[in-house]
Amino acid sequence: MNREIWSKRNFTNKSPVDYNCPKCNIGILNITNLNSKIIPGQDEMEMNNYPNGIDYVFSGILVCKNSNCKNVLSIIGNVLKDIHNGYQLPNGEYVEEYLSVYYPKYFFPPLKIIEISQKVPKEVAQQLNLSFSHFYNDLSSCANRIRNSIELILDDLKAPKKYKDSKTNKLKAFRTLHHRIENYEKKTKNKKITNLLFAIKIIGNEGSHIGNIALEDVLDAYEFLEPILDFVYDKKEKNIHIKASEIVLKNKPMSKH
Repeated sequence: MNREIWSKRNFTNKSPVDYNCPKCNIGILNITNLNSKIIPGQDEMEMNNYPNGIDYVFSGILVCKNSNCKNVLSIIGNVLKDIHNGYQLPNGEYVEEYLSVYYPKYFFPPLKIIEISQKVPKEVAQQLNLSFSHFYNDLSSCANRIRNSIELILDDLKAPKKYKDSKTNKLKAFRTLHHRIENYEKKTKNKKITNLLFAIKIIGNEGSHIGNIALEDVLDAYEFLEPILDFVYDKKEKNIHIKASEIVLKNKPMSKH
């Protein structure tokens, strides 16, 4: 996962972001045909050349530059146009320019924050794609969808959903996702994978509190998810367990440490 790209929440007409094509995963998307319309109430600012930008909504088309792909996506969001920016060159010359800053809200089909192998089951891939679709517009919903995906992954790991109550000798459903992961850890002794699962669960829970989730925490969750997907579906592991251990130890996302 390229954290640098996904940490950028906007782009300008001077420096567009090199988004990867979600279809071929190798081509860069060329942003074309950006159309915008001023938001009602901004007309007076436009007439007075407001220097800090004027609110518009925009839509556009993105086309994959890979000649063997040429995938097409749509994009919508908000844009601040005519932002006045002045700077001085090394030779002392002062340059003035006007920028447009674009804030994407939705991509369709959604961009893929992490790659999803063909081996990943449809139900898990669906939750991940839904998380991608929320990434630019609602980080809380994004985090919750990631959390949903690990519940399905636990199913594929054959992690029990129930336990035998010692008092009644009857099977009872685990009360929380935490208890289910805990039980899986006791049975498998796979501390590395369960640490990652616990970390994602903690971040997902944070997403349930409106406005509390931070972008870097969501990116952590995606980063932790990659080795889990490799382990469960591609039978590989990656060395990203230290950060997960810290989150589990302190029982809070990294941004809250």
